[in-house]
Amino acid sequence: MSSNVVASWRSLLVIALSISLVAALACGGADEEASDADTPAASDTTAPAADAPTAGALVGQIATEQPTAVPVAAAEEPKMEDADDGFAYVADPQVPGVYWDFAYTGPKPTTFSENPKFAEMVKQGTLPPVEERLPDEIKVVQGPDGIGAYGGTWRMTTTGSGPSNRLYWDKKNANEIQHLPNVGFYEISEDGRTYTFRLRKGLNWSDGTEMTMEDIRFAWEDVNLNRTLHETPQTQWFDSVTGNLVKFAVVDDEHWTLNWDTPDFTLMEGEVRPGSRCTSFYFCFYSPSAYMKQFHEDFASPDDISKMIDEEEVGDWPRLWGSVNNLNTHVEMPVMGPFVLTTEGDTLSTWRSNPYFMSTDPAGNQLPYIDGVQSIRVESREVAVFRSMVGETDMHGKDFLIREIPLYRSNQDKVGIDLKLWPLPGPGDMGLVVCQTCNQDPETGKWMRTKEFRNALSLAFDREAINDTLYLGLGLPKNWVPHPSTPYYPGDEFAFDNTVFDQDKANEILDGLGLTEKDSEGFRLRSDGSGERLSFLVLSELTRSDDVTELMVDYFADVGIEYKHKAMSAPWTLTYPGKEPLLVARIVGNYGANPWFSGWSRCCGTGGGPAFVPDISDLDRSMQRGPQGAVVTEDGYLPRCDCAMSATWEPTAPSDTYPADPSGNIAWLQDNWHKGKGFARLSPERIEIGKEVFRIHALEKYYTVVMAHSGFWRGTIMNRRNFNNVPVTHVADTLGFYGELYYFTDGTDNIQQ
Repeated sequence: MSSNVVASWRSLLVIALSISLVAALACGGADEEASDADTPAASDTTAPAADAPTAGALVGQIATEQPTAVPVAAAEEPKMEDADDGFAYVADPQVPGVYWDFAYTGPKPTTFSENPKFAEMVKQGTLPPVEERLPDEIKVVQGPDGIGAYGGTWRMTTTGSGPSNRLYWDKKNANEIQHLPNVGFYEISEDGRTYTFRLRKGLNWSDGTEMTMEDIRFAWEDVNLNRTLHETPQTQWFDSVTGNLVKFAVVDDEHWTLNWDTPDFTLMEGEVRPGSRCTSFYFCFYSPSAYMKQFHEDFASPDDISKMIDEEEVGDWPRLWGSVNNLNTHVEMPVMGPFVLTTEGDTLSTWRSNPYFMSTDPAGNQLPYIDGVQSIRVESREVAVFRSMVGETDMHGKDFLIREIPLYRSNQDKVGIDLKLWPLPGPGDMGLVVCQTCNQDPETGKWMRTKEFRNALSLAFDREAINDTLYLGLGLPKNWVPHPSTPYYPGDEFAFDNTVFDQDKANEILDGLGLTEKDSEGFRLRSDGSGERLSFLVLSELTRSDDVTELMVDYFADVGIEYKHKAMSAPWTLTYPGKEPLLVARIVGNYGANPWFSGWSRCCGTGGGPAFVPDISDLDRSMQRGPQGAVVTEDGYLPRCDCAMSATWEPTAPSDTYPADPSGNIAWLQDNWHKGKGFARLSPERIEIGKEVFRIHALEKYYTVVMAHSGFWRGTIMNRRNFNNVPVTHVADTLGFYGELYYFTDGTDNIQQ
């Protein structure tokens, strides 16, 4: 490596090591029986013995033992006995690295309290008593700091938006894997073909309107199945075998069903499980029908619709519908969430607490505790950081970086700030995405599709040094596999295969591939006889991945491979459709611990095509299988990049798979992802398929990961010390999933201080 890079590393290391950070943040912060699932040939999935670390009690920032169970379905609330007189909830101690469990199973509250501002409204006759506002089936959740105090405004200064009110039918626990009943309940038939949903009894929208089955019927029949709004529904709503759209039916005033032709156990496992986000792209489960019908062309007059289209300057009704369903801009839209948007602007938005919110704490206090939220939007990340450092953020995680933690710590005691790391259990926090369907240049395309070439580059850079330098040693250098605490972890031999820095071995592999000719600067030449340098363009995201990309580029140069680096603000707009083939990104692990978390899973050729195979998907325009599968046709293959691909695809793929799939593993991933949907979540068959998914990724290195489980993306949390119930350990998220539990000590916020 160049001397100036080494010098900068050493400077950063001195800073990192001079601060007793890692330990402080760490303190703050069984194989299943194999099935007969289809697997590639043994030679494709047998990893050589790896000289690698062994997964211990704390891997990255996550403990390997997590106490929360994973329910197959949320058919009902846990059974709770009524609380005795004098019962007082005491929170269990938090354990570093163990995700907080928001599920409460203790004695059920029988009397209820409310925010004093709501009590005054009840007294004045402008609001019903709290007992009438809460549902018949109350949801009880628990916070890590115990019972809170009412009052105060949660302030955040950020480049992003405020609290999310996209309240899903069920809700993720802090580990992202377990889900808790929320708006309603569901159960799956034994054959996996029918989901039966039940509405939580006695729910009210934030405007006091009762939630009824009409809100669900309207969402499905008038929105989801409206072909003007959803000409091409997302792939998860189609049967994996027959291709038929899921069937919706109302059973009675409380129950409704979704039916598939063939088994599908995965609908409610991830981010696709809908709530009230009824846009022209996403399906939803419910919508405030009495309110939203005024914006629907089947219920409002044509003149009213036309007038609203003109006023909103959106051009047509589908765009109008999408606009009015934006919960971040639609003021006073009825919601099921804890906060109601009251004002919206370019620099300031505000929310008030929802007096009809469904949840209480274990003592029967209606949530949320706080009076409202204030989101101050600023022009840059740097402004958000420095204003937050002086106390203008009570809790947020969007704009902060691990490498800047020493800077944040310099002012934390003066202002009263805690720093927390919220790590992802998913397979990678940072890594190189290598496009397999990009073939604009057949020479670079050939090498990107060559497994040995990708493994050589994996060996060529020092993950440990990068982790220590840029991420303060908080991450775990590894391959694209999930955390050992998850069901689909394939084992250490795959997690660390070819990840230990070894440039001699990398050079040996590259020489063995025939890349022996070099130019005067030591860079390897193309194999097509042109005499030109083999050169790749790699994109990165400004401030998020440009630093690590610079280091990786230098390492690759050490083994004679030229990577030219271009940093930009939104590189995925070019790499996701395959216009550019290489991206170093911080988004390779989000939602990835479960391959079936979403229809657009990054693991397999599904949905719209994941980042490493943008032209392989379940869509009609996908690349086809067979030797002619990459030939553009009028009704078939059409590259997402809308650019020309070379007709020469190397290495040559078997005739029964895609031209971009020389190993056959991409086809296996796609086929078995669909096959896995037919098995229950924790069945041995599904677990074995999931493990094989990650075995393949570990050995193929379509995603060449730098490190994982650090809290790098959306997981570096700044939290004022008087703002409580923010867990020490939670899956990476800018705000956390249970903001209704957050509270200020003595109910006094930081705005007046």
